[in-house]
Amino acid sequence: MAAAVVLLPLGALAAAAAGGIGDEWHLGFAVSAVAGVLVGAVVWRISRQVATYVEELERSRTDFRLALTRLGKALESSDDRRALLDVVLESTQAILDADAAVFFADRGNHLVAKVARGTDDVLERRVAHGVGLAGSVAASGAPARWPRGGLAPTPPEPSTSTALAVPLYAAGHLFGVLGLYGRSRPFSADDLDLITEFARQAQAPIDRTFLHEEARRLSITDGLTGLWNRRHLDLRCSEELDRAARFGEEFALVMCDLDDFSDVNNRHGHQVGDAVLVEVSNRLASSTRQVDLVARYGGEEFVLLLPRTDPAGALEVAEKVRAAIGQRPIATDAGPLSVTVSLGVASHPGDGTTVTALVAAADAALYRAKAAGKNQVCVALTPTGGS
Repeated sequence: MAAAVVLLPLGALAAAAAGGIGDEWHLGFAVSAVAGVLVGAVVWRISRQVATYVEELERSRTDFRLALTRLGKALESSDDRRALLDVVLESTQAILDADAAVFFADRGNHLVAKVARGTDDVLERRVAHGVGLAGSVAASGAPARWPRGGLAPTPPEPSTSTALAVPLYAAGHLFGVLGLYGRSRPFSADDLDLITEFARQAQAPIDRTFLHEEARRLSITDGLTGLWNRRHLDLRCSEELDRAARFGEEFALVMCDLDDFSDVNNRHGHQVGDAVLVEVSNRLASSTRQVDLVARYGGEEFVLLLPRTDPAGALEVAEKVRAAIGQRPIATDAGPLSVTVSLGVASHPGDGTTVTALVAAADAALYRAKAAGKNQVCVALTPTGGS
């Protein structure tokens, strides 16, 4: 449009220069007209650029406000650490218009990428402390940006011409590193300060997720041995019953009771007795599969929940546990103590179709093992049905 407007004055100017307009006044007028139109075209173009910039800025501010609002709500209300990290990544990526955002969880001497946006091939990959941008931030504990001062990103970090990373802390210790990678212009010092402040604001909510997680853990674990407690056992048994109903899978319960444990407490004191319980717990855990559940049922009594296990497999596990506990003395402050265990095995559905029935069947088998001389395994004799 501006080019079309210039055509008429340019024609007048050409005519004046060729003598079509005889005096200098007309030539000067034509030059002024051309200059005015050119200036107008430049002003029009600049105004359009400014308008576009203002629109982009307003859209950026809107995105910024929305991101802050969502971040604030998430930080205030969520006890889900993964959800918090998702929101932090989404917010910081949107605010700084970064191509990718990655959260690296700290693992002592290296980082592991656990959450990512804008990149697909980084998850579960490692970065050693001191290596690359994220690794250097983990090692120093200080935020950094590249190419201004920080190290260049190193795979599995995204390869970009600009990046920044800040440390995240929880309970006073390094929790991980947040990295932002790539955009059309370099990240500035102000950008780094902004994301550092985000990380600081996220610290308290992340701390809260750890407290929430610890409170939940304490509510379902035994304080002395660290094993699952009876509450969690009941929950998992119910889950196994549901699984069995849906898929027809077998599972088993094994009741374990230390033989003559009261003698240990009476002769050596409860501190020695506690040490025995802790070591027995360790041996129970090491003698079972990761999928199995080991719970302290009460006192010196323990229960093993064995998913996808038939009666023969349950008996094999019980014998393995009995040997692990009885064949090697337990080191205590009172010297090495030999401890044995009696066990009772019940299987679903043959020995019961409810938690109550299975526990009763396993308990009855356990007491038969005690009556038969202890340090042995007995299996449930007769089905107890669904009662």
